[in-house]
Amino acid sequence: MSTGTTQLLKKEQSPFNQGGLFNDEVKVLNFLKSNEPQLVSPYLSSLEKGRQGILRRLAGSMLREDIMGLTSNSHDLYVIGSIHALNVPAIDEYWQTMIGVLHNYELKSGKVYKLYPLSKRECLVIPVSRTYAFNRVEIDGVILHISQAGVKTIEHAAEFLALMRCKEEADNEQSSWSKLAQEVINGSANLALSYAYWDLKKKELQQQAKEQGISTTIDWVLLKKKQNREFDSSLFFEQLSIEGHNLHPGTKTKIGMEAEAVFRYAPEFDGVTDIKFVGIRKDYAEWGVIEEKQQDANVFLFKEYPRLPEAAEQEFSEYGLTINDYVFVPVHSWQLEKAIPEIYQQEIQEQVVVPVRGFVVPSGATSSFRTVVPLMNGEKPKYAIKVAVNSQMTSTVRSISANTTNNAAVFTRLIRSVMQQEQDLAETFVPVCECAGYNFKMKETEKCFENDPLKSRNLSAVIRENVETFTVLDEVAIVGSSLFAESPITEKPILIELMESYAKKRKETSLRKAAFQFFSEYVSIALPGFLTLMVKYGIGLEGHLQNSVMVFKEGRPVRMLFRDWGGARIYRNRLQQHQVQVQFYPGSVTVTEHLKEMHNKVFYTVFQNHCGELVLQVCKHIGLGEGELWQEIYRICEKVFGQLESLPQYAESVRMDRKALYQAEVDHKALTKMRLEPEGKDYSYAAVPNPLYEFNRKED
Repeated sequence: MSTGTTQLLKKEQSPFNQGGLFNDEVKVLNFLKSNEPQLVSPYLSSLEKGRQGILRRLAGSMLREDIMGLTSNSHDLYVIGSIHALNVPAIDEYWQTMIGVLHNYELKSGKVYKLYPLSKRECLVIPVSRTYAFNRVEIDGVILHISQAGVKTIEHAAEFLALMRCKEEADNEQSSWSKLAQEVINGSANLALSYAYWDLKKKELQQQAKEQGISTTIDWVLLKKKQNREFDSSLFFEQLSIEGHNLHPGTKTKIGMEAEAVFRYAPEFDGVTDIKFVGIRKDYAEWGVIEEKQQDANVFLFKEYPRLPEAAEQEFSEYGLTINDYVFVPVHSWQLEKAIPEIYQQEIQEQVVVPVRGFVVPSGATSSFRTVVPLMNGEKPKYAIKVAVNSQMTSTVRSISANTTNNAAVFTRLIRSVMQQEQDLAETFVPVCECAGYNFKMKETEKCFENDPLKSRNLSAVIRENVETFTVLDEVAIVGSSLFAESPITEKPILIELMESYAKKRKETSLRKAAFQFFSEYVSIALPGFLTLMVKYGIGLEGHLQNSVMVFKEGRPVRMLFRDWGGARIYRNRLQQHQVQVQFYPGSVTVTEHLKEMHNKVFYTVFQNHCGELVLQVCKHIGLGEGELWQEIYRICEKVFGQLESLPQYAESVRMDRKALYQAEVDHKALTKMRLEPEGKDYSYAAVPNPLYEFNRKED
């Protein structure tokens, strides 16, 4: 790390240790030395990979969002052997100096480098192997910094931020840049730990597979399902997503959570938490359950966990309390230890909030960390549990709003009603329903104190159907984010394993042909559901990778499970046309009067995040052309639109949605820009080129 950059960073809260490690890395290292010494060496070996992983996400995000003109003010340098061609109007003294320095560095032939001037004597050099749809940039290689000292490799995302910030520091929000630097420092340390653990886990699984004569992860999982009825295959795949969010530079950020807790609870470490329960006195509680007529809030949980009322009754009687006066809420063990005592200190003293100590439900963490699956003895659990965790992960503190808890069962009743009207669709597009929600609620008559806004979000939970209950013995359900994870057996992406299995089952000798057909079947299952609910009912589902779970049989996609209603947007005007009686929580962001808000929700999550990653991976690993894959997506969209347009009552909605989906530029959720803007702002977007526009333009 360059001396100048170190000095820049030390203007922050001194993130460095004298040994050249960041403080967060030192904390992880100290934890491993005391508790997991076998991981010390792998962790040190993984530090560079972890740092580079976050750095590339950050640089790619800033290029895509054109933060501080990182794209618009950059110039492409093409390297062909010893020839360097730079797309600038004139090679002035500055560019002569930069190219001269790079000539001595020996850049790789056949690559494109984006050169971004920092000052009259400094420049960033970013190697780009390819730019995909929606300006998705793939950075391939190390990022360089040219200065008077020569060429230095940028080792960490915090360095990159410091250099960018220095360029126009007076115009930047000081606190926002400092916070983002801390986030990427924390995330880099955690990603390195994830890689270190993965290397050991992979070796163990490879040995087990070898002993069983198994050659792929898919086959290994199917064998485990046959051998052990308790084995949760969907949870296994959830925990393969070791790198987390495919685009977010904060993918592994866990602010406020110590290294020991990250290692104990995070899914990439096969994390297990003891879900505990807290009683909230009913006059301070809100709840909603799938059975509208059910007056007792506890019936649902008590039925699922019959030992819970026994434990609660025994403990509460010691305090002279009656359990019928309380609503019981599942709580993450970290939350109960670290957040509940501070946030609800007064309520605990007054016995408004009363923890139950004698009953726990061991649960495995899914890819979202705060959603966990109970590890039951002898049977598959019916439900997963989404709990509040007062730690920032990616851009958001993962508490749960009253909107989300109270709307859970309401949205489920709505979606079930809709799917009853869409019987053909319901065969392959299946909701994973939310059956209950609970949260603490302050009384309106009480005074407002500093912690009051936290109180409505940190004793909250949603009970959701368990994905594994939707599969049979010869099927696997794989969350979208894990399709692109490395297979521990073959070390190929899980997606490629599936495609190879698909080709083998169909005796197709051309993997390219099989991959295209697989891709077509996948999107033919996913897109009709998302588009139909949008056009006909105004329901904009948040269909990104983590919320979408495809079920596969013999390598073939057979149906999609969609989950998590908290981020959905419903365009009121369309839903009202169906005269559906639905009452969402007051002030809910779920319902919107703005068509564009619903469009952005669907178009970003389904097409940019979900389909965009699917296309990228197929292009990268199979070699199919990006254009032919987007053309297939366009063909399927048009087929759906055509069917809906034939119904006169939906023709105008199709016209509006088609126009919005195929416009030349679409809004991209600006993940990094949002971190750099003052707090309190809504979503930020950046306009990016739309790959579907070209096909629609040709037809016009």
